[in-house]
Amino acid sequence: MMLINGKNEVHMIDRDNSIFHIANLEFPFRKDPHVHLSNTLLDGATNEDPRFTLRPPMRTPGSPSGRLGQPVGQCEFNVRLVCIEKEIISPRMEKMKSGQIDKTKEPFSVRNKPFFDIHASRKLLEGSFTSQVSHEVDGLIFQPCGKYKPGRCDDILKWKPPSHNSVDFRLKITNVGGEGMLPRTLGLLFVGSCDRPFAQMKDLKQYDNKIIECTFVNNTWAFMKQRIDKSFPNSYDTALAVCNSIQHPVTKDILLEFVDRSAPGLQQQQQHAQKRNRPPDTDAKLMPPPTAKRTKHATP
Repeated sequence: MMLINGKNEVHMIDRDNSIFHIANLEFPFRKDPHVHLSNTLLDGATNEDPRFTLRPPMRTPGSPSGRLGQPVGQCEFNVRLVCIEKEIISPRMEKMKSGQIDKTKEPFSVRNKPFFDIHASRKLLEGSFTSQVSHEVDGLIFQPCGKYKPGRCDDILKWKPPSHNSVDFRLKITNVGGEGMLPRTLGLLFVGSCDRPFAQMKDLKQYDNKIIECTFVNNTWAFMKQRIDKSFPNSYDTALAVCNSIQHPVTKDILLEFVDRSAPGLQQQQQHAQKRNRPPDTDAKLMPPPTAKRTKHATP
């Protein structure tokens, strides 16, 4: 997450709740580019390029004079998406074009995270999109269109092909032995808030007490990579959910068939949401419709 609270007052908080200052990163106020944004809280993620990718914000940009600064997290997703582009990205781009911001001196670039309509799922997985991005497309995340929910959100659907389903464990190398037994070492796999091991795997001494990503292959957990970006393993509930998806996989064909079959209903929901967010009709205020006449009902 990122807090913008004035010039030279940009701070970030990571997965471990560590707060640190970010220097040489400017966010001009859209209505007055000479003023720096303040009272602005953003959600995002860092990439390997390096780059900070913004998700729709929780709080609208504000200036030191107190303008704006409203909890935009209570707005629909599409409204927050427009807010990121209009209030955060565009003012920075304008100052870059005029030479007032030198992006070569910034610690990383800032951009908005692109989102696609659910009907583009097939193109994202099967089309040319995969060759246009700098990272592997190993799945899709289906984002709800409602309000922002802090913490764990059970309405978000994260899909990966069965071959990519994985759990982030903490690996602890342990010596196992006993009377009449040959001593050996095992890799015990732990999840969050659990003292007992969730599973075990072969010895990987170089990753002792590290967070490692594992997938389930041939009825055993197999090492994929070390998660140097994480200090804690997945929660017990997340690990169980992944195990369930491994036992009952949703293949790409099943996913896309469901999306295609649900398309008409999803379009109707989007149309209703657009009507709900449409501003009131001013003509109706000038000349309101006539009141309906009551129908007289006969009584026995």
